[in-house]
Amino acid sequence: MAGHSLFILLCLFGLSAQKSTLDDTSYVAAVVEYEVQANSSLNLENYVQLIKDAADQNADIVVFPEMTLTVHSHVVIPINSLLKDYPVPALQPQLYDEILVSISSAAKLNEIYVVVNVEEIVNCTSGDVTGETCPEQKVYLFNTNVVFDRNGTVIDRYRKINLFGEYTRNPALSSELGIFKTDFGVTFGHFICFDLMFQVPAIQIVQMYNITDIVFSTMWFSELPYLTAVQIQEAYAYSMNVNFLGAGANNVRVGSAGSGIYSGKAGALVSIMPGVPTTKLLVARVPKVPGQVTGSTPGPIYNNPSDQDSLYLLTDSSLPSHTTRLLTSGSQQFMLIDKDVTCYFRVQLGERNGENVYRYRAGAFSGVRTYSGVTTGGLRICSIIACTDDTPESCGKRFPRYSENSTAAFQALNIFALVPYPETDASLSAKKAVYFPITLDTALMPLIPEYYTFEEISMFNATTFTFNLENLDTELYSFAVWGREYTTDGEEATNNNSTETTTTPVPENPDDSEPGSSIAHRIYLMLLFFGPLVLLRL
Repeated sequence: MAGHSLFILLCLFGLSAQKSTLDDTSYVAAVVEYEVQANSSLNLENYVQLIKDAADQNADIVVFPEMTLTVHSHVVIPINSLLKDYPVPALQPQLYDEILVSISSAAKLNEIYVVVNVEEIVNCTSGDVTGETCPEQKVYLFNTNVVFDRNGTVIDRYRKINLFGEYTRNPALSSELGIFKTDFGVTFGHFICFDLMFQVPAIQIVQMYNITDIVFSTMWFSELPYLTAVQIQEAYAYSMNVNFLGAGANNVRVGSAGSGIYSGKAGALVSIMPGVPTTKLLVARVPKVPGQVTGSTPGPIYNNPSDQDSLYLLTDSSLPSHTTRLLTSGSQQFMLIDKDVTCYFRVQLGERNGENVYRYRAGAFSGVRTYSGVTTGGLRICSIIACTDDTPESCGKRFPRYSENSTAAFQALNIFALVPYPETDASLSAKKAVYFPITLDTALMPLIPEYYTFEEISMFNATTFTFNLENLDTELYSFAVWGREYTTDGEEATNNNSTETTTTPVPENPDDSEPGSSIAHRIYLMLLFFGPLVLLRL
C-alpha cells in the first residue's frame, strides 16, 4: 500500500523514475514546436506543463524555441554575479524574475535539464554592472538561451551572436560560445536561429571543441529552395555529424515552423514541419554516438502537403544570379560553371501530365547573397530546383495550391560538384567552407538519408561532391550540393542578373580545350574524378 502511494505521488509531481546515466549509450531528448502566443503568463504556464510532459516521457533534456516565452518583457540573468552565490532561482524566489523562478522550479521538480530562450536585459545606464561588460551607459537587450540542470540550477547562458534584424537588440558583446555538461555524460553546444548560418558559432563550436550534440532554439523564417527549417536542420546534423535538438517557434503566417531531433547521417529521429498552427512535444531516444541508432524511432511526421499552402515562404535572393539551364524531357548530361564552381549534371526526366506541373532548372552559383538586407554571406552551389514555369524568375516558388502529380518524374539524378578545397581557419579551428546535402519534397521535408548518397573526395587542392538520388519515386522540389563560403561574408551581394546559359560540353579529350585554361583544367579534373562514376551509372 505504501509503495502504491509513493508511485501515485511520483506521477502527481512529475518526477521521472528513469534517468539516463554516464554508462548508458543513449539519452532521451525532447524539443517543443511552440505556437507563438501574445500572453507571457500563458506561455509560462504552458512551458511548465510541457516540462512535466517531457519528464513523464523520461526525457533527460527539453528544449524550447526562440522568443516564445517573454513577450514585451525582459529578464535579468546575473550568471556572473548573483547566480554564483544563489544558483537555484527556485530556492531564492525573491531575488529573481518570475520566469527564472518558475522554470527553475519546474526543472527541479521534474529532475530534467531545460533550455529556454528569453530577451535578457542589462541596464548599464548608471555605469558598470557587476559581472557584465558595459561599453556604453545604456540599456542592452540580448537574445539569450538559459540552461537549467535537474536541480533547477542555472548552469549556462548564451547570447545570440548573429542577429536577424532584431533592431532593438544587441548582438553578444563577445563571441563566447554556449557549452554545458550533463550528468548523463553528454556535453552540449547551443546557439540560436541565424547563428546556424555562420562559422562562429555553428562550425567552430563543433570543430574546435569536438562537440557531438547541439541544442538549437529558433524562430526560423523558411526560404525556398534551400533553407526551409527542417531541411537545413537535418542537413547541418548530417554534414557536421552531430546530434541536433532543434526547437522551432510556430507562426505559419510569417513562415516560422519546423522542429526535430536528428542524429548525424541517420537523419531525423523525429521531426515536424507543420503548415498549420501547432504546439507539439517531440521526444526521441538519441544515441551518444551520432548516427548509431538502434531500435525504432518515431521518424519524420508528415503533414498533408496541402496544409503547407498556408505557410508563408521566402525565396532565396541569390537565385537571379545563378547560372542556370532548363531541364527537358529525356536524358541529358552537361556542365555549368560559375567562377570557381563546376557542376556536372546527369539527369533523366520523364514527362508528367498533372494540372500544374513544375519545370526544373539546374543551377551553379559562386558568389555572395544578402539575407533580407541584414547581412551577406558567401555561397557555392550546384543544384536542381523546381520552378513554376520555364523562366528563371519562377524558381524557388510553389504553386498557390498543392496538386498531385505536379513534380517531375526523375528516372536519374546525379550531381557532381567540383569546388575549391575548404581550408581551416587556424585561429578558430574551423573550416572556412562547409557543404551540405540539401533536399526538399512536396511536404516541405528533406528526404530521408536512405533516399540519396552524398560523398566527398579531396585531392589536387580541390574537393568533389557526388550527390545521387537513389529513390526516384520522391516528389522533389530541390536537390543541391549547398556550400557556405565564410571567407566572403560581409562582401557586397553578387548581382549577375543571369538568365539562360548555354550548355558547356564535356569533351572526350580535355586537351581539345585551350591549353592552360582554367576551364580545361577543371574539365580534366571532372573527368578524372567523375568519369568512372558516370560510366557506372550509365
